[in-house]
Amino acid sequence: MKKKEKTSRLKLTFRILQRFTWGFLIVFSLTLALYLGNRAYRKLSNSSYFQAKTISIHGNHYLSKTDITYYLGISEKTNLLAIDLKSLCQKLTSHPWIKKASVQRRLPNTLYINLQERTPIAILKAGKLYYVDREGVVFDTINKEAGCDFPLITGPNRVSEIHAYTPLIKEAISLINTKTNTLISELHLNLNRGLTLITLNEAIPVKLGFTDITSRMRRFKIIYHYLMRREIKAETIDCRYPDRIVVKYQKTPHSEGKREKVG
Repeated sequence: MKKKEKTSRLKLTFRILQRFTWGFLIVFSLTLALYLGNRAYRKLSNSSYFQAKTISIHGNHYLSKTDITYYLGISEKTNLLAIDLKSLCQKLTSHPWIKKASVQRRLPNTLYINLQERTPIAILKAGKLYYVDREGVVFDTINKEAGCDFPLITGPNRVSEIHAYTPLIKEAISLINTKTNTLISELHLNLNRGLTLITLNEAIPVKLGFTDITSRMRRFKIIYHYLMRREIKAETIDCRYPDRIVVKYQKTPHSEGKREKVG
């Protein structure tokens, strides 16, 4: 009986030692693998073999390659393996001109960057002059690269007021396209009276109000071309009425700026 107990104890001790040994070997192997892997990664991430000798940038129209690489703090000597792609992408999208971005490594020597820039379609005056894109996002002050040949939006006196004007800014943006660029000089926003368009020729104020802006704009273009063909000079055009347009003519020696309802 005692011999059996001793034998079972020895077997149990042997199994414990065996498991401990295997556990130690596994931990040791993993530690060694991590150590060697870390050393190998450090060596590769400092190797000239994986330098970004080609930085391929696509989708940029306003920002130059030099602008982008300087902003990111990378160069052709930057090691591709040392780059954190997620952080690089987040930094790109934090740039005021960049709406979306993706970054890829193409080993051994290429960093591929694809951008979607914001495209200015108007300039907002709010203390300083700012670009506005198609979505109504006010994103940067004007610069010589993009120029300033865009319709002007006025109303806010400072940046802190822009939020209150956002709905009107979006309405104003909806009127700007290739067909209306030759008509619009300025779009003035007023929180009490709504939107007023100032024509490019003659600087005629066109009152559009708050609602049904697109429909009112269509009606304005019809009456405006009618007036231009007949060389009739208008002082103001009011499109806020649902069933008519009210035109106030400029004063002449034979008139005193009379108003006329146009159906």
